[in-house]
Amino acid sequence: MEIRITTDDDLERVKWLWAYCFESYEPFFSWYFREYYQVENTLGAYEKSKLVSCLQLIPYKLYLRGQVLPTSYIVGVASFPEARRGGTIEILLKASLEEMRRRGHAVSLLMPFKAGFYYPYQWEICYHHYKFNINLEDLRPVSLSYGEFTPVMGMENIADLNQVYNQFVNNKHGYIVRDERNWRLALEEHQGEKGFTYILKHQGVPKGYVMYYLKENQLLVREMAYSNFEAQQSLFQFLYNHRSQVAKLEWNAPLDDMSYFFLTDPKQGITLYPFLTARIVDVQQALTQIFYPQEIEGEVILKIEDNLAPWNNQIFRVHVRDQQAEVYPVDQEPSIIIGIGAFTQLLFGRLSIHDLLNIKRLTINHPEDVEFLGSLFPVCNNYINEYY
Repeated sequence: MEIRITTDDDLERVKWLWAYCFESYEPFFSWYFREYYQVENTLGAYEKSKLVSCLQLIPYKLYLRGQVLPTSYIVGVASFPEARRGGTIEILLKASLEEMRRRGHAVSLLMPFKAGFYYPYQWEICYHHYKFNINLEDLRPVSLSYGEFTPVMGMENIADLNQVYNQFVNNKHGYIVRDERNWRLALEEHQGEKGFTYILKHQGVPKGYVMYYLKENQLLVREMAYSNFEAQQSLFQFLYNHRSQVAKLEWNAPLDDMSYFFLTDPKQGITLYPFLTARIVDVQQALTQIFYPQEIEGEVILKIEDNLAPWNNQIFRVHVRDQQAEVYPVDQEPSIIIGIGAFTQLLFGRLSIHDLLNIKRLTINHPEDVEFLGSLFPVCNNYINEYY
């Protein structure tokens, strides 16, 4: 089997495979392959020169532990039926790690159709949302009149939207650092799907926005961001004002959202929703790029177990000083043994060292090093809302 970056000659077969495995509804399908798809970011598996499986490596910038890192968001993992259950996806995912490492991407993201499918390949859940599916009437207690709303019709409000977004994620972690292209594509896709966007300003200053759809008696919020509590309440009032058109609200909220404390019936319609997986591509590169908490100094010997990336499957000495780390392979007894999936959850701050201990995701040879390792990776408030 040959694994390589696709060419323009493969485009029609890639499109056919995407339509077969996912969807081909318009206008999204044509827009995606016209504006979003990039042949140089598509990795294919070939049997006898014929494409049988592929995935796409969408480049983003990710805020992780005080640094903005280039990363790949894996989408469109697909195989023709005749190539399934033969190990093709494992080969392709392994090759994707090699390609991402070559590109200098130390971590990766992946939206799973079923999380358990990717656990054997050590992509683990690192992001959750609260999914609200409530009656629109329930927003009455959390609504407030504040500021003025203006519809976003084209691309002229990108700077204002990004200003609000940056304020919204200021206390969060693991988020995408968006640029003008990210916003342009998001708005094009949203508007093409007959979505609406409104921006909220107070005394001329952008304070919030909401992107949503009106479908089948539901108001579906794609994204809502706000810079303060008053702006969030004002956005709720804006949504509440649609109660003559729709009865239900669906919204994915970040884990630090506290709206459920104010709803009249918070026992109904609020669930914890696993959203996105992540995986470390290169341990040595990732650990030397991020920042660590101030005034922490010391070292730990880690054995990383990785069944796809041999460059990670070894023992590392990690020495931290002045918020940075020196990381290099060693041949000595490790203090802690941990799989790359669990280590990704620790690095991303989704689970603490004690969480991983409780669910038996690591082996301890030197218990005195557990607290030090945990102090390097405190739990974080992860948020991301990119779907591809």
